[in-house]
Order: sequence, then C-alpha cells, then structure tokens
Amino acid sequence: MASHITKQTVEFKLGDDKIQVVVHEKQPSVLTMINVHHDETTSVEAGMTSLKQHGGRLIEFVHLGGRLIAFRLDGQNYTFDPNRVFSDAGIKATLEKFGTWSSAARDAINSFTAEYINHFQLDRQPVVVALHNTCDTGFSIKSYLPDAEHGSASIETYVSPNHSPFDFFYTTDKRFYDYLKARDFNVTLQNNKNTPDDGSLSVYFARKEIPYLNIEAEISHLSSQIELVQVAREMLEKFFPQFKTF
Repeated sequence: MASHITKQTVEFKLGDDKIQVVVHEKQPSVLTMINVHHDETTSVEAGMTSLKQHGGRLIEFVHLGGRLIAFRLDGQNYTFDPNRVFSDAGIKATLEKFGTWSSAARDAINSFTAEYINHFQLDRQPVVVALHNTCDTGFSIKSYLPDAEHGSASIETYVSPNHSPFDFFYTTDKRFYDYLKARDFNVTLQNNKNTPDDGSLSVYFARKEIPYLNIEAEISHLSSQIELVQVAREMLEKFFPQFKTF
C-alpha cells in the first residue's frame, strides 16, 4: 500500500480548449474530496493536510480563470462557474450571467461535465465532500437563515456561538446535520425537495441520492478548515463502515 501522495493531471476537452484536473491521491483512497474553484486555495491546503494524515483522493480544477472557467467555441468566448454546470438550467444561468448562452456551448459543457463525473466515478461514491472558501463578503452560515438571501435553499440551519460564521458545513444529509449540530459546528441542511436548481454539485448529488457535504471556510482560516475536514472524517467513520479504514 502506497505511503506517499501521487499526483496525476487529466485533461478534458471543452470547445477549442482543454481543462486540466489534478488528482492527488494517497492510500487508503476511500474518501473523495472535490475542489472546483481554482482561487479557493485554502481549501486545497486543508484537503492536502488531511490526505497526508489519512489518505484519500483530492480532485481539483486547475485553470487560468480564477473562480471561473473560460473557453472558446466556434469563434465565441464563453465563461461559467464550474459549480453551476450540473444541470441544463444551471448551465444556461451561469453562461448568461458571465457572458452569453448558446445551445452549442450548453452541449459542450454537458459533455465536459459528464466526462468529468464518469472519469472519476463521482456518482458511484458512498459520499462526496466538496471543499470551498468564503471571502468575508457577507456570505456565511447566516446566509441560510430563514429570512436571509439563501434561506429558501435550506430546511434547517444551526449557527454556533463558538465558531466564525464564515466557517461552516453545508449538507444534503439529515444524519450529517444532526451530528455536526450536536458537536456545535455551523451547519445548514439543504432543502432537497424545493431548493432552486442552480446546477450545483449539492443539487446534483441530492438528486442522485448520494450524501454530499460541503466544507466552507474563510480563505485565510486554514487551521479552522483543517479542523472541519477532520471532524467530517470522524463523522463518516460513524455512518459508513468503509471509512473506518482511516
């Protein structure tokens, strides 16, 4: 069993361009973590720290667009948020938000995302953990309270008095919500039946009935995010026998 982290770069065609995805892996490779925004670097550092200690697989997009991905197709430039492309509605909304939409661009992105999911067998995982960073611009766990901006996406939200509101969990699984709330961490539970279809991974995996956990932390809060990833691993050991190999 390998005791070191391996690194592999996989290229996916998107229009006239190629998008690189870097995979860091260490045995036992039971847990899959995903980073889709190239500028959310603290989340990758936290994931790599966890990988060194416990093993697993970390999959990250590497591109020049920072948070966004840009590509060219049939002489036209397109830009999109890579966490908004897992449904046709999400693709249309993100393309229109950052430029323009076309059926050809939609089809190209659909092919790209399908190849990405299939290559890494993401829809065959027992659970998927996403790693994100906030930027202290107002978006926090409080954004999911009933009267807040994203309140309609959440069915329950717990705000801890002992943690920064910018460091929190977002999950589609009630078991995860109850566990994390009991441990006094900021956490919100997605309203899987009624949340708007924004093309995000959380909506995609909810429809696939695959438990999903997003670990958010402020971009500068590395130690906090490392703690959140560790807590997530402890939780997964409780609910999934295969994770007890950590």
